[in-house]
Amino acid sequence: MSNVRTLQAALTFFLFLAIASPARPATCDAEPFVQTAGQAMLRAARSRSASALAGVVNRYGDVRGLAYFALGAHRNKLPKSKDTEYISLTREFVGRFLAKHASKFTASSLIVTSCTGDSKSMTVTAKLSSGQKIILRLYKTKNGYVAPDMNIASIWLGQQMRTTFTGVMNRNGGNFNSLMAFLRR
Repeated sequence: MSNVRTLQAALTFFLFLAIASPARPATCDAEPFVQTAGQAMLRAARSRSASALAGVVNRYGDVRGLAYFALGAHRNKLPKSKDTEYISLTREFVGRFLAKHASKFTASSLIVTSCTGDSKSMTVTAKLSSGQKIILRLYKTKNGYVAPDMNIASIWLGQQMRTTFTGVMNRNGGNFNSLMAFLRR
């Protein structure tokens, strides 16, 4: 009789563990941000509007940080007097770049598939309903999350911009005005 009770106790314990254990991974604190930003990006991508896409990046991203990162070793060549214009032109460049590649964002929804890091800095992977994977780097500010970079189709936006921007400057002897002229096109 005691073997039956032991077996019943063990089954009850394992049943309790099965019920108490979550069926899916732990939640991601940034998931609401990713959902909101993702839906805004998908809407803007459907419009293929560079200004709409630039607006989404401006609202949910760190355009200033991305713009400074894109300068690479040429960061010290940015004249203080041109900082605001450079940030604005970079925002427009990102909008045009994303509009050119908007077909990669054709989906109706996205789901967060993984979330790594801590509450201040994390990497979130999401999958679009079309099957495309997007990776967002996030950090938390006093006003919520911000995405300083994203990876679409295995390309990090920040690194792509750095390659482009430093390439323009390198081909022109490090002249910052050559980059500004490039961005104005």
